[in-house]
Amino acid sequence: MGNHTKNGTTILWEVQRMTEWRTLTTCCHINATDYCCCSKLPVTVYKPPDNVSFSFRNHSGPLLEGHQYTLQCEVHNVAPVENLIVTFYRGQTALGQLQSNNIEKKPVTEIFTLSFNTKKEDDGVQYWCEAKLELGPEGPQPPPVVTSEKLSATVNSTPAPGTNPSTSSTLIPSFKPPDSVSIGFNYGRMLKYRQYTLLCKVQKVAPVENLIVTFYGGQTALGQLQSNNTEKKPVTEIFTLNINTKKEDDGVQYWCEAKLELGPEGPQPPLVLTSEKFSSPWTIPSTSSTPIPSFKPPDSVSIGFNYGRMLKYRQYTLLCKVQKVAPVENLTVTFYGGQTALGQLQSNNTEKKPVTEIFTLNINTKKEDDGVQYWCEAKLELRPEGPQPPLVLTSEKFSSPWTIPSTSSTPIPSFKDRQHWVNYSPTTQRRNQ
Repeated sequence: MGNHTKNGTTILWEVQRMTEWRTLTTCCHINATDYCCCSKLPVTVYKPPDNVSFSFRNHSGPLLEGHQYTLQCEVHNVAPVENLIVTFYRGQTALGQLQSNNIEKKPVTEIFTLSFNTKKEDDGVQYWCEAKLELGPEGPQPPPVVTSEKLSATVNSTPAPGTNPSTSSTLIPSFKPPDSVSIGFNYGRMLKYRQYTLLCKVQKVAPVENLIVTFYGGQTALGQLQSNNTEKKPVTEIFTLNINTKKEDDGVQYWCEAKLELGPEGPQPPLVLTSEKFSSPWTIPSTSSTPIPSFKPPDSVSIGFNYGRMLKYRQYTLLCKVQKVAPVENLTVTFYGGQTALGQLQSNNTEKKPVTEIFTLNINTKKEDDGVQYWCEAKLELRPEGPQPPLVLTSEKFSSPWTIPSTSSTPIPSFKDRQHWVNYSPTTQRRNQ
């Protein structure tokens, strides 16, 4: 596919159009001893958004001061959506930054939402959102960015008490400020151009649905989250936010803020409690009475099997490879045939640093298995202090009969390597021979 041009030790590969969203290419050469060396090059096919639209969710007309509203940013036909970073803006101020956990490689349309509370000063301010496709140092520089239209907000003051029956009869809700707020993250020392998970633990707050948690890097708001827990009694909640690091983040102090926003009838200003601040490389604060466990979600999960083409009434071994996860003893791997769980496994490896582990499961085939899709799921279960719901990553799905590529030196058909990026439009890539 495409054209190949050789120039010394460099091969130029050029394609006019790429339509395979999940693809892998192999680069081979013969050395001086006539030994053939091959390496697989994972290829990321990307597509910038067609357009980005912005609106206030389930609302039209003027806004009311001191009330909560939800911003909505819809990104159309983008791939891969897991590399998309969406930022909401009030004027030139970033309100929050969100990412998708959708691992679909083909172009999809995704909706991102962010809740905020209005102030009198917001009258006339323009709201908008920006979608950036961040593919790391190997991707296009600067990254592709598409912005929405800007919407101007009209903010009306809250009516004085007694002028509106609906507001004068509003009761101040029962509440309890948090006992403490602590921040942590998933694992180890920060490296640039990697994704990490920040965690903000808010101890015994009520009502938790009125809590707004904001993550900060320095004085920059990285994202804002709310709970959908409707429990009115005091509860402890952990909020998580994924971030992508840059070289400039070295030494930045990370922290989180918990604000109990009870509306115009509640305490003014709203009750705010902040965590301690700490710099990368990160260390989990020892002052927390219940430490947030250190962990690292898998880089990837891939599935394969032991040999050749499936025949009925034979035994085969499924393999699930989980890349760089910690702690691996808290990992639960489930194998599936279609939507049926075939088996569940755990590791007895007590290593706390990230490791790569291969889990195997023997299966016996039946005639009815022809065409069934096999896949595996890796769940990092850190309860009760870990993120809820637990972190889950799934492999790709593939159907029997299976054929393992003859160039593969390992039974699992995919592995991480230096990333190469291919646009869906005419693109050129280079790879040293």
